[in-house]
Amino acid sequence: MSARARAGAFFAAATALGALVLAAPGQFPSRFKVPVEAALLEKTIAVPAESGWVDTGIELRAGEAIRFAATGEIDLQKGNPGAVCGPGGIDLVTSDQPIPNSNLGALIGKVVQLVAARVDEGSRLEIRDEVFYLFLIGEEASVAVPFKGRLYLGVNENVLRDNGGVYSVVVTRRPD
Repeated sequence: MSARARAGAFFAAATALGALVLAAPGQFPSRFKVPVEAALLEKTIAVPAESGWVDTGIELRAGEAIRFAATGEIDLQKGNPGAVCGPGGIDLVTSDQPIPNSNLGALIGKVVQLVAARVDEGSRLEIRDEVFYLFLIGEEASVAVPFKGRLYLGVNENVLRDNGGVYSVVVTRRPD
């Protein structure tokens, strides 16, 4: 095939593709349609009690509706039977926990948007400037995401080194 013929064939293919791209959404052939169910995400995340914030790997958009359902049991102080709780936490509030007015040990979430990151010259550690939104999940919750960002899950406690156990959290979303 000559160079001119190949160019003509390429132009014809590109024109046909352009016609598909410019067609009205309702006029795409069925093989190009994505079912609404494909937008649904369901992911199970393990949240160990001693790990701090767990990065779910889920990027969120503002306005998305996120549902959480959690199970499991953790120890807020290994060896202390009075410090065992489920995702709802223990009916105890301290001033030194991420969400001070919620039960100690409860499952919580955080949406984080990175504003800037830099490396500290002295320590060589990354310093992250972030905007974040904290919220209580407990055993189950539905949350409307206030701004785009990354989803993290954790335990409503700051003293983590003596904790044990794990929550299992099913995160479900349907983008708008």
